[in-house]
Amino acid sequence: MVCLSCLFTTGLFAEAFPNVIPIGQVQGQMDLDVEATRFRSPLLKETVRVRGVIHQLIRWQGSSGKNSYAIVVQNTRKDSDGNPATSDGLFVFTGEYPSLPREGIGEYTVEVGDKVTLKGQVNERYGQTELSDAVVQKVEKGDFVSQLEVRRLDQLPDRKWDRDWILETLEGMRVALPKGMVSVSGTHPNHRTGDLQLWMVPPTHPVAQREDASTRRLFRPGHPAAHTSQVLVQEHGNHVVIGHVGMREVVSDPEKSQMPMVYAGSTIPQAMTGGVMYTWGEYVILPDRLPVIEDAGPSPSSLPTEKASEEAVRIAAYNVENLYDFIDDPFDGCDFDGDQGCPDVRSPFNYLPPSEERYIQRLEAIAEQIVTELNAPDLLLIQEVEDQDIGVLSSNGVIYGTKNNVDGEIDALQELAIRIVAKGGPVYRIAMDRDGADSRGITCAWMYNPEVVRAAPEENLHSLLTGNPTLPEALQWMPLTLEASNPKAFNAEYMGVDNDPSLTRVFSRPAQLMQFERVSDDQTLFVFNNHFSSGPGRRVERRTLQATVNAELAAAILKDDPGTWVIVGGDLNVFPRPDDPLDPPSDQLGPLYRAGLFNVYDRVVQERPAEAYSYIYKGVVNTLDHLFISPAAREHLSYAGYLKLNAAAPESRMSEPPLRASDHDPVLLELR
Repeated sequence: MVCLSCLFTTGLFAEAFPNVIPIGQVQGQMDLDVEATRFRSPLLKETVRVRGVIHQLIRWQGSSGKNSYAIVVQNTRKDSDGNPATSDGLFVFTGEYPSLPREGIGEYTVEVGDKVTLKGQVNERYGQTELSDAVVQKVEKGDFVSQLEVRRLDQLPDRKWDRDWILETLEGMRVALPKGMVSVSGTHPNHRTGDLQLWMVPPTHPVAQREDASTRRLFRPGHPAAHTSQVLVQEHGNHVVIGHVGMREVVSDPEKSQMPMVYAGSTIPQAMTGGVMYTWGEYVILPDRLPVIEDAGPSPSSLPTEKASEEAVRIAAYNVENLYDFIDDPFDGCDFDGDQGCPDVRSPFNYLPPSEERYIQRLEAIAEQIVTELNAPDLLLIQEVEDQDIGVLSSNGVIYGTKNNVDGEIDALQELAIRIVAKGGPVYRIAMDRDGADSRGITCAWMYNPEVVRAAPEENLHSLLTGNPTLPEALQWMPLTLEASNPKAFNAEYMGVDNDPSLTRVFSRPAQLMQFERVSDDQTLFVFNNHFSSGPGRRVERRTLQATVNAELAAAILKDDPGTWVIVGGDLNVFPRPDDPLDPPSDQLGPLYRAGLFNVYDRVVQERPAEAYSYIYKGVVNTLDHLFISPAAREHLSYAGYLKLNAAAPESRMSEPPLRASDHDPVLLELR
């Protein structure tokens, strides 16, 4: 237990020069009643003079591609206010060059170790206190870094609120991290700054002490592999983020040096020292030197190579993370740079591939995973793919034209299908209802192997897929629900109040239902494909209704035939029972459980707990992707698993070839 009040003892400041104030006075003494990330300098917008030692030079690249520089200065022990409740460090923005104007005339080229007296205006940059428009009044050459206090960060509290307060009191200061830090994420770029970052826990943390690298994860409470049973409404606190933009090797030659690209569970055997920054919602430690990291590598796969039986069907749900093509759709105003935008979607469209080369690389990576790692499932529920349909598949590839809805198959998935065949996979068919797309053209779709499963013929379709469906009366259904289609999108009017009152529909991306038949014996499969609203702790009422729509439609099918196979799956964007983003629990997927459907996560977490997750957010593992199955289907369940392909893997910058195919791990089941 960390005693926060013990940190806040008042010291005295012996002013060395008139009008020069300690940096702690600029930072201000913390108010524990205010969230640390919202704390602001009491001298905001005032012009001040400070004196400190330059202990770090930072270089990063913004979205414009231009370099930006900053220095971090810290009071010596002699010059500080002696108050541990105020930070002795300060961020100083220098602009496009690592230099500052001298008072009067000339420029000062920054050198780490110099002691400088600066005059500038106190400002806040994205929540971090900084000195803006700084001019140099005095420079003392030398290596004064040894005169600076270095705080050790051997351990931090589990509560994020407490951790943030400790790091806020250290903003801009030098800190030391012990040897043996363990990553709980893969190397991950901050796309706003280009900083390559790792979420890490100290060697004393229970997670860091696990021998099996694949279990070194921050699991949420409720998961059997969690290190704590404490209710987790916020993120875990006992972690740090390290970044590379302050490493001397990277600053001097970023083309040759960068943070090692490693998997979650990796270890840094040496101790590290660097400054604390607050950037884009997170406190980041910037080590001085490039670390050597012992890479944990990918986790092993649990998927058997062979099916349990010849007639078994393998079904996977896979969010392919903004799979947009690099063709400008004339019928879409937000799918290409230079477009005017769509309702509620404005430029810049940061979800688009930056080049055709990057798009093709992603197609190749996804195809490789589907064929090699997933063993080419018979049925794929795809989420987060562009719905563009202006291309026709030919022997020469996809030929693009100017007609909309040209063949009913998504262009990006046709391109993917070509690459799957080239890698030895099956010839997949593609299906979707374009009414299932949101305002930026993101939709769900199916890819299926027609040698194993086929779209049910019209004469066998359930009434829900006809133009005269018998629908649950509790909801006010939208007109698209009355169309005859297989697959078919379903949506209803939304009357509630949540975080986004501008939406008047239950789904921004309507649920889609498709009826299949197994070729070998005509076994019917009803498959719901979903991409629920994002943010587990937001849009709670809406997401609960999204689960309700699926549950009631599934119940209508099972009422007619309790022995049929129903699968409800996709990226449901919230956690399985008993985990919950809120306290008291919101039970957003409760309607599916109460409908008698079985979440295959429960089988995975019982058999292979360390595998039971699909996403890592800020170092904490989440299970967002699900497959719920009906009782009759459960009787034939021979395998379920989360394939550890992406969530714990390193991610490259958008300008570089992808190191992972998506940000989600696919979930796969087999019905024999």
